[in-house]
Amino acid sequence: MHMPDTSDEPGPEPVRTVITWKPSGPLIVEGPVEIRDNSGHPLVPPPQKIPGQVKLCACGLSKDRPFCDGSHKR
Repeated sequence: MHMPDTSDEPGPEPVRTVITWKPSGPLIVEGPVEIRDNSGHPLVPPPQKIPGQVKLCACGLSKDRPFCDGSHKR
């Protein structure tokens, strides 16, 4: 018979997703996230320099929306 753990020890910390807004650039998403289109189909982000990071277009100029392609720099 399995008894529930009633110890006072905390469990593992939940994995957090952090979104950072760059006023003149993209929204930077760090952590687990799934991005979907209007139909609910998952979108595959382009490869990033930093694993686990996704950059979303905030300027509207990207040709790879919703992902940032650096167009805000031009």
